[in-house]
Amino acid sequence: MKLRVLTPTEVMLEQEVAHVTAEDLSGSLGIRPGHAPLVTALVPGIVVARAPDGTQRYLAVRGGVMLVGGEEVEIVSRQVVASSDLGHLAETVVKRFEKQDEQDRTNRVAFEKMRLSFMRRVLESERAGETL
Repeated sequence: MKLRVLTPTEVMLEQEVAHVTAEDLSGSLGIRPGHAPLVTALVPGIVVARAPDGTQRYLAVRGGVMLVGGEEVEIVSRQVVASSDLGHLAETVVKRFEKQDEQDRTNRVAFEKMRLSFMRRVLESERAGETL
């Protein structure tokens, strides 16, 4: 079966696989060829893609959605880090996800400052008797 792993900006992986293991809210899922159609929300974790020759790729996903239909599995996630070495993946994931968390915090702070500034100007205009 074919596995495609996508982020909003790129195709992270597209290959033939014999088995995919992922995790949703109910626990670990194993997907093999002929699996029943499925749509499920993934929790942050590791997706294991095993190729027909037995080699494995590991993909750290920051949640997402997995769609299974026919002979295709598609995973869409906001952020994915891929590696064939699980140890290397752990190091990389911590660094990338921490960096993304910091960027998210910075963006939230900037948005909140803009929102408060806007509200302050609206209140000042109302106090001055202006209408918007």
